[in-house]
Amino acid sequence: MKLLLQNEEGAPRWIAVEDIRLIAPSPNGPAFTTSDGTVYRYAQTMEELDRMFGLYGFARLDRNVIANVEAAERYDPELRKVFYGQPRGAQDGEGEELYATVSGKNAPKVKHLTAREYGGVYEICGAA
Repeated sequence: MKLLLQNEEGAPRWIAVEDIRLIAPSPNGPAFTTSDGTVYRYAQTMEELDRMFGLYGFARLDRNVIANVEAAERYDPELRKVFYGQPRGAQDGEGEELYATVSGKNAPKVKHLTAREYGGVYEICGAA
């Protein structure tokens, strides 16, 4: 198993759990020391998390949301939300769709997912 941690410069690194020798408290959160003496830590602020997970298709869409843009199914510009479809286990239209809010400033990040409804069917528009 690997953990996504930050090095001293704040850059994300995948670290094998087997390589961790010590976990100790620090003023900046837990410090993970590896076999070669390098110290890593968890991302703790939204800015750090955005930087780390941005490498994997995530983007900060609102003040309180970092969302997987690559997994989003559609964007509704009127509601300013990206949608991910029915939650697992939902059948026959039961349950609400999983969504993330999008600030006006961050709408261009998901504009390519804009959906229009035609007779109950959503069509993804190519406008970017």
